[in-house]
Amino acid sequence: MLIKPNHPCIRYTGRWNVTEQEAVSTANGNYAEFAFAGESAVITFGIEDCVPPFPHVYIAVDNGARIEVPLEKYIRIAAEEGNHTVQIILKGSVETQRRWHHPLQSKTSIRALEADTFLPLQEDTRKTIEFLGDSITEGISIDNNGKYTHYGSHLDMVFWDDSTAGYAWLTAKSLHLRPITMGYGSLGTTRPGAGEIPKAADSYPYYSENCPMESANADYIVINHGTNDRGAAVETFQTEYYHLLEVVRDRNPDAQLISLTPFCGALAEEILEVVTRFNKERQDHIFYINTKGWIPPEPLHPTREGNKTVAHNLSAILRDAFDL
Repeated sequence: MLIKPNHPCIRYTGRWNVTEQEAVSTANGNYAEFAFAGESAVITFGIEDCVPPFPHVYIAVDNGARIEVPLEKYIRIAAEEGNHTVQIILKGSVETQRRWHHPLQSKTSIRALEADTFLPLQEDTRKTIEFLGDSITEGISIDNNGKYTHYGSHLDMVFWDDSTAGYAWLTAKSLHLRPITMGYGSLGTTRPGAGEIPKAADSYPYYSENCPMESANADYIVINHGTNDRGAAVETFQTEYYHLLEVVRDRNPDAQLISLTPFCGALAEEILEVVTRFNKERQDHIFYINTKGWIPPEPLHPTREGNKTVAHNLSAILRDAFDL
């Protein structure tokens, strides 16, 4: 049985542009799930436009250990005869490769699934939490501590990245929420990101160039921008941050917005001023969290342990504030 990527037996979580031809995501931390009956399943990926090193995905079968693999055209899953579930998580990708303008040099593109029989998934009734940020949010350089230098090539840098070890994924897991992640390296409110991503307010409504995205309608939206805006004029930053809040709010009128300051301690007071003014002028209720002192300002990209600390602190605050 061969099914197309828009088949109802496949469930996508996050920023996936799903058509009959392919389901595409360029944002780390997004994932797809399906269930099948039999001994094997084959996933067909579209990799013809990608350039090495290809994105890495985690594949987990029956909620077991995740196995990290670079994308290939075909990946086969072998199992004992029976019913099985599969989760495909976009673990990491090279942030400097083109992820906005087409053809996309770095993307996870599911083209088809094949198995004896596909089964409906159990409904996922969890609320959703969306994270907007930069390379820290997408889990870049979490393992950049020299442990992989023996590979001897910059092409192996993707091993350093892990969206599932980042604060966004860990926070969602702790709060039992479904994560939606939009993090791109170097992205800010005042500047574009690596991979030719437009600045935050301009890119948020899209999957990629000329591909508008329906609102994710998340229940909670965490905005973690400012790290890459250091050095911009304060007035410029505050104007652009306010504009980002406008864009996010207008697309998500019922969501609880949460403004999270940079973990390096930058721009906390400036963001507070914007959030306070926005709440007053728009009669809104954006929740402000100052993260100063949670982790050391260096390294700029938190380690695995640093991300655990951030997730622990953030989860505790959100759990208390919103009865999660």
